[in-house]
Amino acid sequence: MTKSRRLQDFFTPRLLQVLGLLVLLVVAAILLRLPAVIAIDNKILDLQFKLSREYSPQKIAIDPVVVGIDEAFLDEVDEPLSLNHQHLANFLKAMNQAGAKVVGMDLSLPEKRFDSLISTRKDAVDFHKILLGGLLDSIQTTPLVTAKIWDLKHAHYRDIQVDYAAVLGMQGEQFQAVASAEFCRDSDQRIRRFPGRDCQPDRSERGLATEIAAAAGVRQDWNGLINYRLGERFKYVPLQEVLKLAGQGKTAELQKRFAGKVVLLGATMDATDLVDLPVSLAAWLPVNDPNPGVLAHAQLLRSILNQRLLQQAGTLSLFALSALFALFWLGRSIRIKVLVFAVAPVGLFAASSIAMQYDVWVPPTAAFLTGLLALSSSSAWQAWQHYIDKQRLSKAFSGRVSPAVMQEIVEGRIDQTSQSRRLHVCVLFSDIRSFTTLCEHAQAEDVVSLLNRYFAVMSKPVHEHGGTIDKFIGDGMMAFFGAPKRLDNPAQNAFNAAQAMLAALDTLNLEFAAEGKPALQIGIGLHAGDAVIGQVGSAERHEYTAIGDTVNTAARIEGLCKDVGYPVVCSEAVLASLEEADTLTPLGDKNLKGRSAIAVWGWQPVSVVTEI
Repeated sequence: MTKSRRLQDFFTPRLLQVLGLLVLLVVAAILLRLPAVIAIDNKILDLQFKLSREYSPQKIAIDPVVVGIDEAFLDEVDEPLSLNHQHLANFLKAMNQAGAKVVGMDLSLPEKRFDSLISTRKDAVDFHKILLGGLLDSIQTTPLVTAKIWDLKHAHYRDIQVDYAAVLGMQGEQFQAVASAEFCRDSDQRIRRFPGRDCQPDRSERGLATEIAAAAGVRQDWNGLINYRLGERFKYVPLQEVLKLAGQGKTAELQKRFAGKVVLLGATMDATDLVDLPVSLAAWLPVNDPNPGVLAHAQLLRSILNQRLLQQAGTLSLFALSALFALFWLGRSIRIKVLVFAVAPVGLFAASSIAMQYDVWVPPTAAFLTGLLALSSSSAWQAWQHYIDKQRLSKAFSGRVSPAVMQEIVEGRIDQTSQSRRLHVCVLFSDIRSFTTLCEHAQAEDVVSLLNRYFAVMSKPVHEHGGTIDKFIGDGMMAFFGAPKRLDNPAQNAFNAAQAMLAALDTLNLEFAAEGKPALQIGIGLHAGDAVIGQVGSAERHEYTAIGDTVNTAARIEGLCKDVGYPVVCSEAVLASLEEADTLTPLGDKNLKGRSAIAVWGWQPVSVVTEI
């Protein structure tokens, strides 16, 4: 047993299926962690967020209120933003009066006291004292959480002036009063994930929104994705409007807007602290513009306060989904698998969207790519197997049928169920003259060897001119032109083949002469007309052949060759289609066995000097 045969016996189809499935499962596990796949999933997630907000908006019970520091506020005040201590203190006082539940500030308190700015004048403003008093008053009734900002240059969080930090620390241990405002950003710089420990510069779990929620009484171990499906686009309350209401003593209006609410103060200016979000949250900005960072904190607060963080399906579940799509590797019907796979993207997207209704995110890309790889590799493997089968079939039958018929069989256009067809063909019959006398004193083995050499030489011109050899009958041969390969002029092809056969016979006779063997002489008969072409026989044994009067007439014409003395004799139906009709000799009407006389023409090659 050869090595290739042993390998073939070892790698059985079932074993190859199992091995292929295992390889696909390994690939699926890799795809789940591939950055490019995760990036595609992120884009799909963004699309689902947008579609959900447009067609299935999610209402929420608890919604934070955003107070914005905008360009209009900066235009109204004389001090730079870093010296707005008095306005910040007034804002905190207003929130106390309004009965806000928690106040969060997406801005950092000053690092210094600014004592150098206090002059000896009696009307000088003590910025530090004003803000410190505002903080002390605020924390008595309203929890306050402020942001700390990471300093990239010095690789640490910016400090908060010690007095401010001490006041904020008086609120207890239920929440952290100063928390990180940093967010996780994906490879495309969009903010999608909960800012947990893994994306905090100091690996702290204390994010600004987390601590604001904790101050509001919602404390859990959070993880997952920010749920951008929740709530409508934000409309902020300008800081100057809050200060104006407070200055006018309109406490009732403040309470109407902020009582019992979680309030988040941050910059809403067009060119400050802008971030890229999956959806547009700023109702006052064009849809495709970047959004103020305070809105990312606000949306995260929505997710936490309503306990609707989006949870990504676990790795095991995603692997199981990919394994399901890997099953496209199995099965033999490529057509059915392609049809099923054609709806797979829609099904995956729909399933992911349905899961999102339950706040679960199912990334579909790894499963889809696994299925695509399984289907394509299965198709490629079956195509390769089909090619090998074709080669094996061609090799096994190449000596039993003509190349044209073999090609039709391999391509699946000829089988036992194929319908017969009536086609216009030209039929060629050839025969060796006096072959019986030639074989009387020869050994049977020598006769077979001679015939094999002869037919090998005669077959080649027939095939080269598009003919199909129907059968070998003793020393005779039948062929037809025009099927299964369609020809523009079957009669011309058949005549050209006959000429080439005689030329090839001259060469073969020279070989026989050198071997001391007698020369062979042949006769060729040609007739054109309609014939029934198709499979004839039983399910166990059948052949591709031509049947009809055209075939019988061609055989009778071949029988005239010896009597008329021409190696090639054809009917008028053939002559009418020949380009070199003037080179043929009219032989008159000849009687054919079993039918009336017909006119025939003969052709004699110039090189032929022996008599037929």
